[in-house]
This record gives sequence, structure tokens and C-alpha cells, in this order.
Amino acid sequence: MPGIANIIVVAVSTAVATAIKDYTNKLVSNSAEKQRSCLLSRFDNDRLEQYMRGDNLRIFGIEEEPDEDEDIIQAKVIEVAADIGVKIEANDISIAYRLGGEGGQGRPVLVRFCHRKNRNAVLNKKKELKKKQKKIYINEDLTPLRAAMLKIVKEQATVRNVTTRDGKVIAWLIDRERPVDINTPDDLHKVGITSPDWKRLKLDYLIQ
Repeated sequence: MPGIANIIVVAVSTAVATAIKDYTNKLVSNSAEKQRSCLLSRFDNDRLEQYMRGDNLRIFGIEEEPDEDEDIIQAKVIEVAADIGVKIEANDISIAYRLGGEGGQGRPVLVRFCHRKNRNAVLNKKKELKKKQKKIYINEDLTPLRAAMLKIVKEQATVRNVTTRDGKVIAWLIDRERPVDINTPDDLHKVGITSPDWKRLKLDYLIQ
């Protein structure tokens, strides 16, 4: 009888352990699926936000003066555009304002154009500023997630050049001729990042 009792105890213990393991694995699997679903939803929202920024540009280095209003800022944007050979008029600009709190020095200007063709015309000629040795820089208006990805990609030893196009990070690697597109953190493996830094991407709250 003691032998049979031991066999029963072992059998029950094994069955319970197996059931607990299966239940735990199921919980882990469900948690991973939920986490992945949340990430994909966040990526979709980011795409939509970037699309809504598609008519915008950020211009750095435009001299800031006290008490400047929107008309003055618009005039400065028009002047920058003219300097690189792009004709922009006041009615081509929906809004232009300084980013950051009042009292800052050298704050960037956010410009929203009425038509994307005007925005693209300015963006496509931004290299002319470097030729003229102007300390003014023109960039796309990226979402915080894409701005973080851009910064991370720039730091990679495998990357020789990087830019953005329509909100996508475009990277040229040292060992290949064709560039790679990075649209979400899932694409960071293309530059050798197998485990994204979710904290720097400000998505760590979704990763448990």
C-alpha cells in the first residue's frame, strides 16, 4: 500500500506541476500577444500622426528677436526660402511659430504650409543652405518616436549616412549601396539593432 500511495502522490504531483506549467505558459503567451497588439496599435497611431505632420517643417537657426509676432516669423521663413531659390508667399503658409516656451533663445520655427508642394520645394533645396555657409537647418517635423529612432540610427557604427523622407528614416550602411527604410522600431534590425531600447523610444510602458 505505501508503494501505491507513493505512486499516486508522484502522479498527482506531476499532473499538478504540468497543469501549472501549461497555465503559466498560456498566461505568458497571452501577455506577449497583448503586448504585441499594443505595440502595433501604437505604431499605427504614430503613422497617422506623422501623416498629419506632412505639411510641416522645422527650421533651426533663424535669429530670434524680442516681441516677434507670427507675421515677422513668416517673413523670416519666406526670406530663408528665397535664399535657397524657392519663392514662397505669405498665403502659402498656414502658420509659423516658435517651438518651446517664451523667453528661450534660438528656438526652432515650426512652419505648416498650405500645400505640400511648397513644403517639399523648400525641403528639397535645404542643401543650398550649407553651400551658402548658413547656420540654418531645415528638417521634417517628426513624431517623438521617429525623432528618437533617427537619433539611435545615427549612433550606429554600421551607418554611414542617414536622412528622413516623408517621415521615414533612410539609412545608408557602410557595407551596402542601397539604403534601408526604417518606419517603425521593428525595422531597426536593418541597421543591426536586434533589441530596441524601448526606454529611449518612450515605449517601455508597453513592454513588461
